Amino acid sequence: MYEQQPMKMAAAEAACHTGSDFSVLSLGDPGSKDCGDVITLIAVPGALGFLGTGEWGADMPGIRDLETHYVDQYGKTIPDEAIYGDLAGSDVQYVPVMWVTYWGFRLMIGLGGVVALGGLVALWLTRKGTVPRSPWIMRLALLGIVAPFAANIAGWIFTELGRQPFVVAPNPTGVDGVYMFTAAAVSPGVTAGELLFSVITLSAVYGIMLVIELVLMVKYIRGGVAASMPELASRASDSDDDHPSGDHRDDVLAFAY
Repeated sequence: MYEQQPMKMAAAEAACHTGSDFSVLSLGDPGSKDCGDVITLIAVPGALGFLGTGEWGADMPGIRDLETHYVDQYGKTIPDEAIYGDLAGSDVQYVPVMWVTYWGFRLMIGLGGVVALGGLVALWLTRKGTVPRSPWIMRLALLGIVAPFAANIAGWIFTELGRQPFVVAPNPTGVDGVYMFTAAAVSPGVTAGELLFSVITLSAVYGIMLVIELVLMVKYIRGGVAASMPELASRASDSDDDHPSGDHRDDVLAFAY
C-alpha cells in the first residue's frame, strides 16, 4: 500500500513527517485537513519502517513531503477539462480526512484481531468436545457476530476515503499518467436528488436485510441445535429403552460452525 497509495497509508498512521515511528495513539481536530494540530501521544520507534518495508527503522514518507510530491506530480489544481465541470481549476486537497483514515484503519485491523482471538478462545473452550455453559461467554459470542461486519465496514470507509481526491488513484509503479480526480466521478446526467434517492433506497433495503439476518442468527444461535435441527433434538429425548446407556452423543451434534 505504501508503494501504490503512500498518502493513504501516511494518513492512516498520522505520519505527518517522514520517519519510522509507528503511532499507537494520535489525537487531533476531527475537522482538520492538515497536520497542524496532530499530536502523537504513544509511538513505537522504528516499527512503521518494519511494517512498510520489512526493515526496522526504515524511513517512510510523511504527509508533508508527500503533499509536495503530489502537487509536483499531479498539479495544484484540478485540470481545466470538461469532465470536471465547475470544479475545473479549483484547488486539490491531497490529504484525506485524517481522523477517518486513522481510526478506520485501526478499527479494521483491531476488529479483525478480535475475530481471530475469539476463534482461538472458542477452539480452546471446546477442545474436549464440550460446549461452554457460562452465560457471559454466550453473550460475548452473540456480540461477536457484529465484529467481522463492523471490520468490513470500517475497511471500506478507510479504502474509499483514503484514496481521495482520486476516484482512480495513480499507480506509481504502473502506467504513468493514468488517474482521475473524484470531481469527474459523477455523471453530468445524474441530479443530486437522484443520487440521494439511490443512497436512501439502497440503505433502507440493506438495513432491512441486516435486521432480518441478525434476528435469524440470534434466534438459531440461542436455540442451539434443537432450534435448527429438531429431528436431532427428538432423538435425544427418546426413552432409555432405545438408549440403555443414556448416551446420546452419537445422535446429537454438540458443536458446529
